[in-house]
Amino acid sequence: MQNNPSFSQGLIPIVCLDIGGTLTKVTFAAKTNFILNCQTKQELKIKNEDQDYEIHFLSHPNSLEVLIQQLEQIGFIIDGKSNIQTFYITGGGSFKYYDQISNYGNIVRINEFDALKFGFKLLDSIKYKNTYFTFNNGIEYLQLTASIYPFILVNIGSGVSILKFDNEDKFARISGTCLGGGMFLGLSHLFTGINDFDELLKMTKQGSNAATDLLMDEVHLGFQSPTRNKNEKHVAVSMGKLKQNSNINQSDLVKSLLYMTTYNISQIAFLHSKLHNIERVFFSGHFIRNHEETLQCINEAFSYFSKLDQQNRHPYFIKHDGFIGSLGSFWNGIQTYKQNNH
Repeated sequence: MQNNPSFSQGLIPIVCLDIGGTLTKVTFAAKTNFILNCQTKQELKIKNEDQDYEIHFLSHPNSLEVLIQQLEQIGFIIDGKSNIQTFYITGGGSFKYYDQISNYGNIVRINEFDALKFGFKLLDSIKYKNTYFTFNNGIEYLQLTASIYPFILVNIGSGVSILKFDNEDKFARISGTCLGGGMFLGLSHLFTGINDFDELLKMTKQGSNAATDLLMDEVHLGFQSPTRNKNEKHVAVSMGKLKQNSNINQSDLVKSLLYMTTYNISQIAFLHSKLHNIERVFFSGHFIRNHEETLQCINEAFSYFSKLDQQNRHPYFIKHDGFIGSLGSFWNGIQTYKQNNH
C-alpha cells in the first residue's frame, strides 16, 4: 500500500534541520500510522502519547541535493512543488544552504544553543521512556522520576561545546575544545585515506590501541596512581609506540585516535563537573551516535579521571544523541504550528 503524499493525510508541514560541519540532521512529524516512503531511524521514533503524531529522524552528509531528494521521498516536495510552510534550522552550517533552502519554504533560524535547550525541554516534558542511559559494556537505561536538571552537557560534533544547564530556561556555555569529531575524521583520513565516518567507526571494532598507545602498565609514573595495578590499560601516551613500530594496522590507528579524542574530551568534562559541583554529565552529539566503541571509550576515560580524584562519577548518554538540536528546532516549530491551527 502506498500513500498519495499529502498533508491532509498525515505530514505536518514543517521541516526541522540541524546542519553541522559535516552532517545534516532532519526531524519531522507525521500523523500516527502514516506510511513513510523513506528510510528513517526507527529506533529513535517518538510516539507522542498526548498527540496524534509521531516524530521521525534521519541524517545524511551535508548536501543540498540529498536533502531535496529526501524531502521528495517523504512527500514534502511533489513534482518540484514544495508544500513546506516553514523550515526551522539550527547548527553552525545552517548559513551555507540558507538561500537555496528558502526557495522551498519560509525559514526560521534557531540559535544553536537555544536549540539544545529546547531539545532537552521537549524530552523532559514528555518523560519519554528509555531516553537516558549509562554504558559499561552494555546499555543500562535510567528510570528518571524527577527532572534531569541540573546537568552539564558535552556536545561533540566537529568541535566540542560544554554547557551547564541549571534548569530548563537557564543555561550557559562554560567551555569547549577544538579537538572533536572533525579532528578525529581529519586525522583518520590522513592515516587511512578513508573519509566515511561510519566506515571509520566500524574499523574501531576490529582495532586495538595496544599496538599504538603506551598504556599505564607499560610506563613508570614515579608515583602510585590510585587506580594503578598490573592490569592498568588506560592510555598514558597516545601514539606512543609509533616510533618503534611503523607497521601498524589501520584499524589500530583509528582506534587509537578514538581513544585520544575521547580521553581529552572526558578529562575536560570531568574537570568542569568538579568545578561546578554537578555530578550529572551528559555526552551527546553526532560524533557519538550511540556507537558502542565510542560509548565504552568515554565511560572508561571519564570513570578513570573520576577515580583519580577519588570520586565515583559516571558519564550519561542520550538515546536521541546527535538529534537534540533538530529536536529543539522541532519544539519551536510544533508550538507555532499548533498555535496557528487552533
